[in-house]
Amino acid sequence: MQPGRGEDDQVPRYTDYCPIATGVDVLGDRWTPLVIRELTVGSAGFNEIHRGIPRISRTLLAQRLRTLERRGLVRRQATSTGRAGGYELTTAGEALSPIVWAMGHWAAEWMFTDPTEDEWDGMTLIWRLHQSANPEKLPKTRTVVHLLLTGASGAEGWLNVDAEGMTVCKDDQGHDVDLAVEGDTGHMYRWLTGIAPFRELIAEGHVRLIGPSRLARAFPTWFLPSPFATQMRQSSRRARAQDPGVTTPAS
Repeated sequence: MQPGRGEDDQVPRYTDYCPIATGVDVLGDRWTPLVIRELTVGSAGFNEIHRGIPRISRTLLAQRLRTLERRGLVRRQATSTGRAGGYELTTAGEALSPIVWAMGHWAAEWMFTDPTEDEWDGMTLIWRLHQSANPEKLPKTRTVVHLLLTGASGAEGWLNVDAEGMTVCKDDQGHDVDLAVEGDTGHMYRWLTGIAPFRELIAEGHVRLIGPSRLARAFPTWFLPSPFATQMRQSSRRARAQDPGVTTPAS
């Protein structure tokens, strides 16, 4: 291996003179479309991007970002001190965004069923909730939500809402909790992806909210619906019709 060459440089390149081949060359690995996804939804710092893709190693993520920079798809943000800041998509990178999301819509309709234990990760779900926050619906006063996700790959975290929006904490910062949400991880995934409505989770006992009724009623409205919700519901219904034995996550 030559000095200065990374893993990305060792990936075989397509020689077929075809735009599709070139596109596969750019997007054909496991992680690059997910990096584009994270930048599209507003992640900018290295740690933010990594939290959105927790299964990639930090070393590999750094390599992917460098490769995207070399290809002119990502650039570092300028700061007032002249030092490199976070990452952002270039015009060419932004043009990839609808392609990445189109892949997601196709997969949601034709390749997805209800989530399985291997796919659950409570901390990732909490991060996704933060990414889905709808600023127009968030409380106007400081509000702290304690989330306790149970079952396989459960997790605990806090959502802090203030004038700047919503942030996530993995550790208790000692603030008074305004609303506690306890829910089964698998079923919370079903709600977040749009397969099941929140009221169904409450009615079936998969979620419990403890706090003022005004906050409990408003909580599910604080988040934007999944862009894949329609396709996910269709896919779930199709899977159940084809295999009546398919079950939802266990309580």
